Amino acid sequence: MYFKRNESYRFVFRQPIDGKLSKTEIGNTVTANVQIHDVSSYGAKVSCPDAMSLQEHTRISLLFHLNSSYFHSPGTIAWVKRFHQSLELGLHLDTGDEYRERMTSELKRIAKQERYNK
Repeated sequence: MYFKRNESYRFVFRQPIDGKLSKTEIGNTVTANVQIHDVSSYGAKVSCPDAMSLQEHTRISLLFHLNSSYFHSPGTIAWVKRFHQSLELGLHLDTGDEYRERMTSELKRIAKQERYNK
């Protein structure tokens, strides 16, 4: 399936940030550590070890923090790329106005910090 995020911005991190991805299966929640490569107001690209059986359209929950703000959002896996020992996932996140405003604010702060630390 072809999937391209056409959003106003997508922030790519210089170094991936840590997060947690959870999925619920028949009364059991499975959580894995992930590396977040980029985020936008409605999505993210993450990688994780190939320890969970993940596929397109699986309902998930993503948790991570930027600076001092925690972000938690439910979502759906839009695409999956399988590698030898890892997965790369494209996530569509179900975000609200408050989430998007906080995300934009934190990403602006990170961009300013990176610009001044060069």
